[in-house]
Amino acid sequence: MLVNLSAHPVAWPAAQLLRAAGAFVRVPGLGVVVNDLELAHDILGRDAEFTKNGKGSLSAVFTQAMGPFALANMDGEAHHQLRARLGDLLTPARCQALLGACRAPLDDACARLERGETVELVTLTRTLSGRLTMEMMGITPPVGDADHTALEVFSLGERIAAALQLRPLGRGRLARVREDLDRLTGYAHAAFASPDPTPGSLVHRLREMGLNKEEARGVLSIFFVAGTLTVAVALPRVVALLVDSGAMQELRSDPALVGRAVDECLRFAAPVPATVRIAMTDTEVRGHRFRRGSRVVLLTANMARDPSVFAQPNRLDIHRAFDARGRYMWYGAGPHFCLGFPLAQREMHMVVGALARLPQRLRIVRRRAATGVLLPAWARLELRLEP
Repeated sequence: MLVNLSAHPVAWPAAQLLRAAGAFVRVPGLGVVVNDLELAHDILGRDAEFTKNGKGSLSAVFTQAMGPFALANMDGEAHHQLRARLGDLLTPARCQALLGACRAPLDDACARLERGETVELVTLTRTLSGRLTMEMMGITPPVGDADHTALEVFSLGERIAAALQLRPLGRGRLARVREDLDRLTGYAHAAFASPDPTPGSLVHRLREMGLNKEEARGVLSIFFVAGTLTVAVALPRVVALLVDSGAMQELRSDPALVGRAVDECLRFAAPVPATVRIAMTDTEVRGHRFRRGSRVVLLTANMARDPSVFAQPNRLDIHRAFDARGRYMWYGAGPHFCLGFPLAQREMHMVVGALARLPQRLRIVRRRAATGVLLPAWARLELRLEP
């Protein structure tokens, strides 16, 4: 609650009121708000009728800043073809290799905790996410400078995300976003221009597909921004829930619960609280009418507490068995289901599993919620093992 209120002191209480108003609510000036999980699932699966682009969508702002090839702002056949060609970028073996190459900061943090030191988890997850993103891109940082470069990558992505909104960017804000994007994608330019980019990397794949630099810039931009931010925002929230609820102790005695615990904490926190679509035509879904051009706000945070899908939805239960209607909904659904899902899941399992294996009970010694951010997050979360 604190994290959500700090990020959105007006929008979060409003979202809670809208949850009580029903599955489908028309809000003047905003559009249609959907709180029902099954209704939202159907909308997300109807790509031809509900676009990510259009006036009033976040994807339209992506296009303004990143160009037309940012993947998240693509629809239809062009999106399908690009997704299909990138589909095997994150195979299980590739994910394990990426995580293995980047886990040094996690191992160091666990060693420090065992020595009785305090570890700041937000900085650790930012470093991990930045390093994973660079590794996936095939970008080699200066020798001995990997963590510093990873944090710079994260900070740029965070700043870009904070500038995005549901209306077109003004000239000044757009110039700042594009300047940050140029710095961010500059890390990939050398790899893209290399005669022999890292095999299996995203840059290598884009080169094989014949994309020019401008086309590749859009794809790289969204991978940088989404890839660095999403897990780094979600993971500290997951760990805080597990520590505060005492569930981390249960994971120590039963490591097989890690996967289910991560899924339940993601449901409970809903790190990406909403997503937006624009109705392309007058249409009807499950008896609800949508007018052409209307903005459809799918409140993931409310769908994750849908009592028709989740028994006792306001209770954190790491033993919860998810049915097909609710599993992984926080990663989206339909053609735009998160491409980075397999890597994100494995990264969170890796970190939570490592913390659960520590020999003493974890406790949070200091925390601070972030303000003025797009995605609700902890700005600081300090951990220490009990003596």
